[in-house]
Amino acid sequence: MRVNDSIKIVLRNLGRSRTRTILTSIGVLIGVAAIVTLISISIALNRSVVEQIESSGDIKVVTVFPSSINIEEMQNMTVRNIDSTMKILDKENLEKIEKIDGIEAVSPVFEYNGLKFELSKGYNIATLTGLLPNKIKYISGELEKGRYLTNSDKYSVIVGAKFGENFFDKNTKKELKVDPYGKNLKVTLQRFINGEIEKKSYTFKVVGVLKSKGSMEDYNVYAPINTVISMKEWVANSSINPDVTGYSRVIVKVKDVNSVEYVSKKIQDIGFTAISVQTIIKAISNVFIILQFILGGIAGISLIVAGVGIVNTMTMSIYERTRQIGIMKAIGASNGDILTMFLLEAASLGFFGGIGGVLLSYLLNFIITLISPYMMQGIKINVVAPFYLVVFAIIFAIIIGIVAGYFPSKRAANLSPVEALRYE
Repeated sequence: MRVNDSIKIVLRNLGRSRTRTILTSIGVLIGVAAIVTLISISIALNRSVVEQIESSGDIKVVTVFPSSINIEEMQNMTVRNIDSTMKILDKENLEKIEKIDGIEAVSPVFEYNGLKFELSKGYNIATLTGLLPNKIKYISGELEKGRYLTNSDKYSVIVGAKFGENFFDKNTKKELKVDPYGKNLKVTLQRFINGEIEKKSYTFKVVGVLKSKGSMEDYNVYAPINTVISMKEWVANSSINPDVTGYSRVIVKVKDVNSVEYVSKKIQDIGFTAISVQTIIKAISNVFIILQFILGGIAGISLIVAGVGIVNTMTMSIYERTRQIGIMKAIGASNGDILTMFLLEAASLGFFGGIGGVLLSYLLNFIITLISPYMMQGIKINVVAPFYLVVFAIIFAIIIGIVAGYFPSKRAANLSPVEALRYE
């Protein structure tokens, strides 16, 4: 029997039991639509999160933290060799990092959190981030206006794009929006010495405003690192030397985005923890890949249930067409022809259900895209099913149909022509 003859017979048989065919295909349709829609949502969420991360941070920046050792390592160490094994970000190790190929700038970070910056009418609570003045232009971001800090600056600062949007009126405590550029910010520190409170004021001139990064760094204030250290020293009433005791973190700016992974690996080889935007993106993507498998597996269960419906449909079809099978065998159809015909019928149920499921998923994806801003606080998620997922879903539906229809088809192929012709 020719393949085109088999296809004609299959289509004619499916058309005869149209209601049963539609109901069986709907089961496959729901399973395919669930798989494509859920995985498409996961892919869209992953893409949205990655885009937000990329827009909120410089993808060429690597943040370096001191090394840490786990509990198992500590159990096998004495206090002395723990001290010798722990890696700190001191001057010597900073020099090692600077020698790595592909690095544009390296700066230790020294922060003073929760400082009150005062203007004549209002105040702002922000973090004062100390960096090497000659490295700030590489690390802090692009300027909106003004200039970067230089080595001769001591009480000059540059501020994030949204620093001026977070001020409060001193009297009414209402929010204020100010343009900090060119203004003097007053910071007052206090300490306890011999039971008495001492105060010291610093005045910082805003010499530059950065372009928005879309992150919390937009609210930061950047100053020369030695100025921030001296402020901490005054409050602590003791000297601080991070070049010896180590910094809490170091920021590394890489020349080329393609070198970020290489630089991160070299820093880790020295013994430090290196985190970049790419590291975060990779970790998040791995989580979403696992999520896609979980969602696909859950949705796949409904497709397997639809396969049970195909088994039922094919079994009923064989009972109804037993005499037809006998006639076909009597005029020369082989077991293989009968098997092929019924497998094509089962595959067709999967195929039509798969096509319908893909079309339904497109509709659902469109609706989800439209309503996503209302569900995600204004963030629009563009849910689109990738082509490979559509092809996979249709092929998977066909496979389910073939597997589900194999045993009924095998039974039909093995029917005796004589017994089939006797069947009423």
